[in-house]
Amino acid sequence: MTTPPPPLRGFAEVNGARLHYELQGDGFPVVFLHGGLLDLRMWEGQMGAFSRHFTTLRYDQRGFGQTQAPLGQPHAPHEDLLALLDRFSMDRAHVIGHSLGGRVALDFALAFPERVSCLVLVAPGIQGAPPSPEEFSWYTRLLGTGREKDPQALIEAWLGSDYLAATMAQPSVAARVRQWTVENLPGLNPGAHPARFLEPVAYGRLEELLMPVLVVVGDRDNPVMLKNAEVLAQRVAALTRVTLPGVGHMPSLERPEDFNRSVLDFLLGHPTPAP
Repeated sequence: MTTPPPPLRGFAEVNGARLHYELQGDGFPVVFLHGGLLDLRMWEGQMGAFSRHFTTLRYDQRGFGQTQAPLGQPHAPHEDLLALLDRFSMDRAHVIGHSLGGRVALDFALAFPERVSCLVLVAPGIQGAPPSPEEFSWYTRLLGTGREKDPQALIEAWLGSDYLAATMAQPSVAARVRQWTVENLPGLNPGAHPARFLEPVAYGRLEELLMPVLVVVGDRDNPVMLKNAEVLAQRVAALTRVTLPGVGHMPSLERPEDFNRSVLDFLLGHPTPAP
């Protein structure tokens, strides 16, 4: 098997923003959507394996990484993804989304199902899911203490949460996640880049997902993420679920080889037309 060519990096003018992207490989398109307080760098451990089979596209969403967008401008993240696929003449793609990126991937698959071949949700959020205090307990513990506006307190609360216990137990991974969190903390401000998610919300429409869906979670993730995986398994017809033992909220970083194997087996098991 030949070595993939080096990645193409740049900025794409999309819906009033300049989205920072990286394109690599050859074949059917696969798009990677990063989680909150992260950016496209979270997928570094996937690029080599996936670009041997697919054209991989990863990008920084608004408020994160190197993407440039006007402050205070409302936007629909799933429409940014649509415009980016159009920019690269990708009529259909496999879509992989982690956490916040899972919310965007779900919205995109519901709004534009004809553009999604397979959907992969990694520790996903679900827009419109019933609220649970466990989901944001890492933040609500700061409320009323005067520390909720202290950047360092926010960073330490997130990195010390049950989401990231397994991640932060791996020193080499922990160092990268801490760096990315510090650099992407401004994206936590909802007023900076207000997002308009799909209406009606995804939680009430999960039965509409008819494409093959893979859900990947770690058994040491926050309980709400595990519940989301269970809800999807109950309500989505063509769903495969993979639970990685000893893994927290970031399977692709904590156990990249197992993650890559699980996702590639799933995608390669669903033949796609030549691009």
